[in-house]
Amino acid sequence: MKKAICLLLALSLLLVGLAACSTDKEPEAASPTPSPTPAGDNSSGTDNSTSSDSSAPDTFLWDNFADRDPNNKPDLAPNGASMWWDNWANLRASVDDGVAQIQYRPKAFDPEDYDDENDYYARAGDWMGNWGEAIDMWSLDGISYCKYLTIRVRGEVGGEENKLLMDWHPEDNKFFAARFSDLVLADGSKAAITTDWQDLKIDLEASGFPGMTNALHIRAFAECTIYLDELYFSDPIAPIDNTSTETIVSGFNVPETGRPGDLPIKDFIAALA
Repeated sequence: MKKAICLLLALSLLLVGLAACSTDKEPEAASPTPSPTPAGDNSSGTDNSTSSDSSAPDTFLWDNFADRDPNNKPDLAPNGASMWWDNWANLRASVDDGVAQIQYRPKAFDPEDYDDENDYYARAGDWMGNWGEAIDMWSLDGISYCKYLTIRVRGEVGGEENKLLMDWHPEDNKFFAARFSDLVLADGSKAAITTDWQDLKIDLEASGFPGMTNALHIRAFAECTIYLDELYFSDPIAPIDNTSTETIVSGFNVPETGRPGDLPIKDFIAALA
């Protein structure tokens, strides 16, 4: 009997010891939480170059003529950027419910002006009807070079594209100009203005213009009337490094074409006769 009790006691002590060993065991170490990788750091071997910011804008308004008075330049454009200057020269203009009516009245054209290549008045096209604005587009959040400029426009009689020029001079040291009828649209056709409202979606590179500007004009070398509703850039191509003039213009992807007066204006006017 005593042997049975001793055997039972020994077995109990053995079970207690095994339980103590189990509770004293150290827990397994948890897997470490990886540190976040800083933006631009590719040390993990993951390619982040193709990631996109879904919050980045895909359009950039130039102007929609909201609450606009041609006789009083606002401090800010409708997109919130500073409007440095505007031109409503050699024309009559009014704005009604966000639509600008522009009646171009260019001064008399003298072909002899173009015989002197140093005549800035002729080369700059200052005699033309001139609607234009300078807006600090570089200050807009997420500003990018874009593929298209869309202009919502209609004409008084149609065919006004043959009397108009588009003229940019970004940063005042690059000059781009083209006859409106030579502008190439997104579908590959040429720009044509009708009496109906339409959105002319201009392929900028195909038309000889860079993907963004801070100064834009629509000039007329013959009398005509158009209506403008809004202008905006779309389809971003690449972000703009706006830290300096040099970095901005270094992103331009087309060669300069010159000032408006560098175009064959005499030929354009002769073609209207």
